[in-house]
Amino acid sequence: MGKKAGVVNVFDTPYEVWSKRDATTEEALDRVNNKGLSAIEALQVNDKLIEVVSTHVEAATRILCQRTDNGLKGHIDRALDESPDYLTLRESMPQDKPEALSSYQGKFSECDWPLADVAIQTHGVEMAQGQYLFHGGHWASNSASITTSRPFSTSFCPQVALRNAEWNGKAYDAGRVDLMVVRVTGTTNKAFAYSREGNHGNEKEVVFASGAQLTRVQETFIANIPVSKMGPDSLLIEKCVPAYVVVVDLN
Repeated sequence: MGKKAGVVNVFDTPYEVWSKRDATTEEALDRVNNKGLSAIEALQVNDKLIEVVSTHVEAATRILCQRTDNGLKGHIDRALDESPDYLTLRESMPQDKPEALSSYQGKFSECDWPLADVAIQTHGVEMAQGQYLFHGGHWASNSASITTSRPFSTSFCPQVALRNAEWNGKAYDAGRVDLMVVRVTGTTNKAFAYSREGNHGNEKEVVFASGAQLTRVQETFIANIPVSKMGPDSLLIEKCVPAYVVVVDLN
């Protein structure tokens, strides 16, 4: 048995949002000659600090307000690249992705769920207690706790989770968006961490086997956001729905 991965915290180093200004000639030359930046990258420098994101709840809140933030996405990619615990987590996965998990990620068809579940139980690992991940969707139950009956997909990135909530008109039909901050509180439920290479690598996905208990701890309304779906005659229809950050314990 190899070393077990610890908590992968992509906000160990906070994400900073800055306004920009044009660089002076001296600043641009310094950034090219001494800091290895390209000429285009050197043309602007940070001016004023606008926001600091140091927790997963703050990250989810920002994404619901901004809808898209590629700077945050890049910050998370760099944090995963530099995390020894993420490396350990990935090294605990099989070198070749099981076919059932490849099909699950690529097609997300209901018929793939049972075999994917078996593959997660066979090849997955227990995630570290205190690990945070994101899930986008809709808390459809009236109960504060539910037990999953199918694989439960999460991501290290809130932007990916929001896109999943919006995908295929799901948020439009649900009439709301729940961007869940999932906190692992102690579980024997196995999870599979997908590679960040390949067609779906940008999803930064971790999928849990069925049987996970999810407990809704807190929900906070953030904003009304536009969502859409394909309507009659393949015309895009749009409306605004309330969006919430929902803190969820997984055990």
